[in-house]
Amino acid sequence: TDPEVTIRDKNDMPFEKKVNNADVANVDVGRTVTFTITGKVPDHTGFTTYIYEIADTMSKGLTFDRSSLVVKVGSDDVTADTDKCTITYDPTTAPNTFKVSIIDVKNCTVGDPIEVTYTATVNKDAIAVVSENKAELTYSNNPTDSESKTTMPPEIVKVYTSKIVIDKYETDNENNKLPGAIFVLYKKAPTDADPNAIQYYKQDDTTKAVTWVDNIAEATRVETDNTGAAFFEGLADGTYYLVETKAPAGYNQLTEAKDVTVNGGTTETALSVTAHVANSTGTTLPSTGGMGTTVFYVLGFVLVVGAG
Repeated sequence: TDPEVTIRDKNDMPFEKKVNNADVANVDVGRTVTFTITGKVPDHTGFTTYIYEIADTMSKGLTFDRSSLVVKVGSDDVTADTDKCTITYDPTTAPNTFKVSIIDVKNCTVGDPIEVTYTATVNKDAIAVVSENKAELTYSNNPTDSESKTTMPPEIVKVYTSKIVIDKYETDNENNKLPGAIFVLYKKAPTDADPNAIQYYKQDDTTKAVTWVDNIAEATRVETDNTGAAFFEGLADGTYYLVETKAPAGYNQLTEAKDVTVNGGTTETALSVTAHVANSTGTTLPSTGGMGTTVFYVLGFVLVVGAG
């Protein structure tokens, strides 16, 4: 009914969002991730005014850092320029949502990049959960109607952390779950100075933030409960190693670390990895040639002398 209307294809309005330069990020709880939203100054021929608004919404597993928000048009930082950009944010009622409006797009150069960047910290609500972050672009679509606008489908990126669940049981009876086993967790952290260096998992009791320490004495220890379960949580993808520092009462302590590979995904069922760990009973003889054999040599010598 309006032969003069201009139809604008979606391809004329590029809009993309990334987290740490990817579509998905996996990190430890407590780590900071960087979000980048990109677009470009649209062709505003025929428009008297032009609406260009970016609305961003984070899940509760992300803690937004308002001070990190930067808005650029072309090479110019317009974050604090209220004549070119307005930022709407209410930390009390909506701490995980903000809106950026580019003012007077008509004074911008068509095709110039528009970039919004900010950081957020992955918090305890992201443990074994996929945290979504979405951005929506709303823009003018009719030069004859200043109120007519289009909202594009949201750009969604995801952040997740995983957890290792220990399943502790008796070697010959998997149904007999073992409480009282204590574990620490480490990962390989090679450096130029020490290619065999390792670091131990440490978790803050309150924030659940994960850090990695060099000293095992500072490491977080977990103990299996009556169902034989314990866990290390808030982990990025990678290979980790469980070390048993105390065996269940009446069982032999494990002498080797157990490796566990964490390779989560965008479904929450994949974010929990079970490590099956068995303990046996009975006497464990010292290793051949080890210090434990010395007592047998001495005892044998004494018996020979005594027999003589």
